Amino acid sequence: MQRKIIYISHWRFPSEKTMTPLIMKTCEGFIREGFSVELWIPKRPSGFAGVDPFIKHGIQKRFPIYALSSIGSINKFGKLGFILMAFTFNLSVSARLLRERKNNTSLILYGHDIRDFIVPSFLKLPLFIEIHDFYESSFNFINRLVLKKTSGLIVTNTFKQKAIESRYGFPLDRMICQPNAVSFEMFDIPVSRQQAREKLSFPSGIKIVLYTGHLFSWKGVYTLAESASYLSSDTYIYFVGGTKEDRKALEGFVTAKKLPRIVFLEHQEHVNIPFFQKAADILVLPNTAKEVASKYETSPVKLFEYMASGVPIVASDVPSIREIVSDKEVFFFIPDDPQNLAKVIRNAMNDERAVENRSRASKVLARTHSWPSRAQAITALIKKCT
Repeated sequence: MQRKIIYISHWRFPSEKTMTPLIMKTCEGFIREGFSVELWIPKRPSGFAGVDPFIKHGIQKRFPIYALSSIGSINKFGKLGFILMAFTFNLSVSARLLRERKNNTSLILYGHDIRDFIVPSFLKLPLFIEIHDFYESSFNFINRLVLKKTSGLIVTNTFKQKAIESRYGFPLDRMICQPNAVSFEMFDIPVSRQQAREKLSFPSGIKIVLYTGHLFSWKGVYTLAESASYLSSDTYIYFVGGTKEDRKALEGFVTAKKLPRIVFLEHQEHVNIPFFQKAADILVLPNTAKEVASKYETSPVKLFEYMASGVPIVASDVPSIREIVSDKEVFFFIPDDPQNLAKVIRNAMNDERAVENRSRASKVLARTHSWPSRAQAITALIKKCT
């Protein structure tokens, strides 16, 4: 009998969040590895009514997506709404699993959030969880409860691997470190900078420093905005993406500080992001060092996409990024230092040889972080632990 992986996630599908295509790429990878796959999600508004998630997120292999009953709304009731939604989703998942288990004894549970398995973990099915966010304090009890019943863990960097082993005693032989990945061909497009700018109606007579993605403060976007004061008058900073609320907050900061030559563009379809990246002179990953999530925990999908584009990268010198790239692939700057960031950007723009060498090296490295190879490594762990 073909083994079935049931991916369980409380996220919205489709959505503007990076995690959504990541989850779907993981499911697609499992199908290529020979598994039957289903994605179970809660019934909740996605904000993209009528939009096909497979088309929106560039997924070639289709699989069933089932929306299960849940109560609660994060948007309306905040944290309390999330707790209610997560709890009722746990119950719906468990009830469906009990029925599913009668007809299929080869089920494997998979997900990326421990909170989705508080109740399902008691069903004694093989359970594998990706650790992207390392929950602390109030979640320790839940972590211990679920991890005791978990067959294997996939962590996205060695910091989390060591922390989980030391704090929870989870065996290292049932845990692998697998960073996030990239669809290399999607971002390695045969388009010149000028062609990309013409397609997007960007001006050709300026230098563009570009950031794509969410505008959370821990991502260092405020540092990038402040660096505008130290850049030349022909250099513009483009922010592409973010929610309306986060964009409004950053725009207010820019206005209050009277920061020059900053352009904000709303969230773009993921399939169009490669053109925005190709239009840039420099791509920036400005993570702060002031928060643990940024300094140690993250494995930025954005970084892998930047690398595949072949556009030079300026990145914050924090351990989470250093674990993936070195001075051979990117230009590092001192975290949370807008003046140093501007200096590194200027130096990169004026050093053609260094740019060429790093861009070539980053593309080579990006090829090693593919979704198929990631799925193969996770499949090996699943086979080992079941």
